[in-house]
Amino acid sequence: MRSRFLLTNSSCMQRCIILVLAEGLQTMVFELCDVEDLFGQHRLQSKTTKDYKLVFGESRIEISSVGSALSYKRYAGADLAAEAMIVSNEDPVMIGVFPIPPLFTPTAVAKNVFLKFNTPVIVDQRSQAVVYGKMPVEIGIYRQSKDEEVLLDSFSRKRQQYALYGSPESGVVCRYIETEVSRNNDDMKPAKYEEASVRIRIKNDIDNIVKVSKVIIPMDGVVLDHAHDDAWLPGSVEMDLSTSFGKDMVHVRLMSTKVKRSDKTSIRARKEEALVFLMDAGY
Repeated sequence: MRSRFLLTNSSCMQRCIILVLAEGLQTMVFELCDVEDLFGQHRLQSKTTKDYKLVFGESRIEISSVGSALSYKRYAGADLAAEAMIVSNEDPVMIGVFPIPPLFTPTAVAKNVFLKFNTPVIVDQRSQAVVYGKMPVEIGIYRQSKDEEVLLDSFSRKRQQYALYGSPESGVVCRYIETEVSRNNDDMKPAKYEEASVRIRIKNDIDNIVKVSKVIIPMDGVVLDHAHDDAWLPGSVEMDLSTSFGKDMVHVRLMSTKVKRSDKTSIRARKEEALVFLMDAGY
């Protein structure tokens, strides 16, 4: 006798097919799990969750019920890298897994991302160009409840790189990546769980042809978008080049990008056009 059940976890689109084979008094249970999207909301039963696993390369997340609470553990290979106990009266308990700006790992030391173009972009005087590149991302684990959330863990699949933009005395530490650029977004193939695509508009209001080889992007509080575990920076990075008192000025601002205050727990984000960085040490 064979019976088949289809269990669906709609929050993370995890489908588990359980086959029960019975012969006399002997019963064998096989569980086959296919997780389509790791990014998203995961609804877990606080008292009955056993060995719920999410795997990102060498990083492995395990969540299990311990009494009426949930035990969260993240392993880097065989080593325990982070753990937390989630206590809640809610059932199910909501856990969010999302791509986040690369500002938290190994510790929060930067608020900007430094993109170094492998191929410089040449822009004629009094003209503009739109190019696409890639930025690093980290993976954020959130405890979510109604319209509130708190970051309980973050990690990166790739080794973090940082660079100083400006002088040693007054420069800014940034998360760093070298990226190819293209006029076509389809040419960008960001690595899942490691990178996100970025749209950059370079507007040259200077009376000279310019060569742009880098851009510094303010990222504090930015919310990334995702679909099918692909990630991207919503909106556009606006890089405006102009001249003031005979000196080239470069203002970088985010247009139509979602931002939420890092000192608040509200899950809601707003459209933001006020994040600005002044590139005064070359472009």
